[in-house]
Amino acid sequence: MTRKDVESLFKTHYTEMHHLALTLLFDEAESKDVVSEVFSNLLSGRTIVRTDNARAFLLASVRHRCLNVLQHKQVQERFARLLTEESDALICKDTVEEQMQMDELMRYLQDCLPPMSIEMFRLRYLQEMTCQEVAEALNVSRQTVHSHLKQSVEKIRKYFATHNTAATNFNSNSKPI
Repeated sequence: MTRKDVESLFKTHYTEMHHLALTLLFDEAESKDVVSEVFSNLLSGRTIVRTDNARAFLLASVRHRCLNVLQHKQVQERFARLLTEESDALICKDTVEEQMQMDELMRYLQDCLPPMSIEMFRLRYLQEMTCQEVAEALNVSRQTVHSHLKQSVEKIRKYFATHNTAATNFNSNSKPI
């Protein structure tokens, strides 16, 4: 797809795409970012669209990216609550049991995950960096970051499922990355 084709699609569909993103995200800046990412992928050649279904493809792409953004926010919020020491005190004040579960999770992270995975967690969920930003900061590929995070979540779930302590809280509040 040529740059001229992408410009034509941009002029024709941007307003509708932006409106859809804004409806789903309720955030002007994020909505613009989502639409920009769709067009960026078209320009880079990573995504190819047929002209006969361009509108449907572009709107579906915006919708999927918005859903990814929303899911990403949920994951960030859950991990931030689970992994930050500051939120430990705020969230787990309700019961001694919750504090013990959080302590166990923090011990598990420090004792059982490789240093690279811990660093990726820290950057991704505590520093709220994107997977791409984490990859650039650690000089690894985005896929490597994604794989480490996914494996870490699986290990955490498996550990807590077998130990029946924090498993209830962690498993009910977490989804795969």
